[in-house]
Amino acid sequence: MKRKKIVLVAGPPATGKNYISEKIADALGHVAYFDKDDLVDLVNCSFNISGKEVNRDSEFYIKNIRPAEYSTIIRLAESALLFTDVALINAPFLGEVRDLEYMNSLKAQLNNNNIQLFVVWTYATTQVVHERMLKRNASRDKWKLENWDEYVKTVDYSPPFDLNKKVLNNKLFVIDTST
Repeated sequence: MKRKKIVLVAGPPATGKNYISEKIADALGHVAYFDKDDLVDLVNCSFNISGKEVNRDSEFYIKNIRPAEYSTIIRLAESALLFTDVALINAPFLGEVRDLEYMNSLKAQLNNNNIQLFVVWTYATTQVVHERMLKRNASRDKWKLENWDEYVKTVDYSPPFDLNKKVLNNKLFVIDTST
């Protein structure tokens, strides 16, 4: 039986995940494509029901909403693989790719379903990220831009090479999108 594939395109905000995801999907052809931003209505609903301010950088989001959001998008990709060979997920996975226990668990879960995991990590210089955030003028970037120096200290832009060595066995692809 041919192994199915899930490609995670991950990386910090404004590092080119959308662009790279679209290029990969176009090159591969028939791909089920999932963008975490397509879940924004459900995420915002979760904030509203809880009475919390919509803030995808908040501790509330990270602890209560994000795990469900990520597990949902993975399940959707797995379901799509019933009908195609490749699913691509475009989502930051910032903490997840550095959590080797999480990634080992995900890899094992996928392996049990005959699915290979590939990760594409996008990164750019903080100057380029700042310029892109200013240009796209998205509400989700408002706090980041207003508190730029504080924000960039919280983001690790470096590629997760430990993930490649300890989990993925050379299925990590790193792309510098600064140019």
